[in-house]
Amino acid sequence: MTFWSQIKNVVWVLGIGGIFMLAGLIIGSDISIPEKLRADDSFKQEKRSVIENNDIMPVSGHSPFVYVAEHVKPAVVNISAESITEDDYHSFMNDDFFKRFFGLPEDDRRGQPRMRRSESLGSGFIFSEDGYIMTNNHVVENAEKVTVTLSDQHKYIAKIVGTDVETDLAILKIEADQKLPVIELGNSDSILVGDWVMAVGNPFPQLGLDRTVTVGVVSAKGRKGLMFGGDMPAYQNYIQTDASINPGNSGGPLVNLRGEAIGVNSAIATPSGGNVGIGFAIPINLARQVSDQLRKSGVVSRGYLGIYPQDISYELKEANGLPSTDGILVAQVDKGTPADNGGLKVGDVIVKFNDKNVLDAQQFRFLVADAGPGSRVDMNIWRNGDYKNLQVKLGDRAEFVNAQEPVGESIIGDQRWLGLEVETPNRTNTERYGIKPVPGALVISVEPGSAADDSGLSMGDIILAIGGKDIEDADDFNKAALEYRESSKPISFYISRGAQKIFVAVTPEE
Repeated sequence: MTFWSQIKNVVWVLGIGGIFMLAGLIIGSDISIPEKLRADDSFKQEKRSVIENNDIMPVSGHSPFVYVAEHVKPAVVNISAESITEDDYHSFMNDDFFKRFFGLPEDDRRGQPRMRRSESLGSGFIFSEDGYIMTNNHVVENAEKVTVTLSDQHKYIAKIVGTDVETDLAILKIEADQKLPVIELGNSDSILVGDWVMAVGNPFPQLGLDRTVTVGVVSAKGRKGLMFGGDMPAYQNYIQTDASINPGNSGGPLVNLRGEAIGVNSAIATPSGGNVGIGFAIPINLARQVSDQLRKSGVVSRGYLGIYPQDISYELKEANGLPSTDGILVAQVDKGTPADNGGLKVGDVIVKFNDKNVLDAQQFRFLVADAGPGSRVDMNIWRNGDYKNLQVKLGDRAEFVNAQEPVGESIIGDQRWLGLEVETPNRTNTERYGIKPVPGALVISVEPGSAADDSGLSMGDIILAIGGKDIEDADDFNKAALEYRESSKPISFYISRGAQKIFVAVTPEE
């Protein structure tokens, strides 16, 4: 072998060895992949893992909520709803004294109200690529113009597709000239108390705190019977959360760790006007049902029976001689309604509805609503010691209006029994409570700490029956007092309170 051949072989061997050495260095040091690119790829993969697997483990030194927030914030919108209202001062400023000395404008002197423009601010979220937005009814109620601002500050005039005051939901529509980000709708039935959730919205809009993210857990499910600012939606099944919700958050999404909306933030319970860790969201499964109907027809169609259902407490069971606390008590039957025509009576207990056990009044409302207008439903009821079946054809809730005009009496009585002072209702004494006179006994005083007070009776209630016997006036109340004066068992009171009639069990003090 020549000298040059030997040199060539050595160079070839060294070259091959160098390649393997370089490969080893690359594998051992990762210098073949720039660190930034490695981190970005890892970030994307881990972000996908968090969203797809609902993982709550820290990722790349970050909370999993970082990726959820990044995913949902672009689809959260600001909503500004403008309406025109009458000036509050007009009613008292129309006096001649104010007109002369304060120089009211001419239109006020003619008795015409001055109008002013008001604005409500809230949140919402896009849930379909063609521009549909979900929010609360109270955010856009009575609005003449609704402006939606996206996360990139694009503004659109929105059309109100439909509203539903009975669940406090509204659907808006914008015609966008760009691709819209969306939040997928999840399954609110699948969440459990203790699950992590995130609320996104625009708290305290005047401060410009757009798309604020707060985190908490599901504190409770199925909250009902709640009143917010004088409003009490008829259909309640709220998710309670301790994720901070404040004024302006209304209509924003409550999302799970997959970035899916499982609720619509709607209200808070607070003594101060700010968050105290008790917020409420409408379950998305209920919101989806309402949304589908609003998008299709602009209205929500529900079955209507025409009763006021009341939960049965142990005291009511004892006072009315009911077999158990199962079912709901029929506290009111409106005239001319399907319930009235179908034979339901006050005091009946509805135990089953279309073969489903009736658990409480709120569940019963949903059963009736979901059955739909025109459907024939079977009910198993308990009446005076016997069970019987009734079949009733439901009406359309939107078409029924209660227009009863009660007639008053003029007899006046004055009695104290169980801590109650009553009078026979007349036009004068009922005006104090903003109600109309009906035959009965008007409660004008309740002694604090008395049996009546403990049971929840209050001034302005009208007692219609005691122990199943009708009360026409204060004299009848007096007779009932004599009859039950020695009783130590709960006594059934049937009362009218505002627009409702309910049963109350009063247990005499020993």
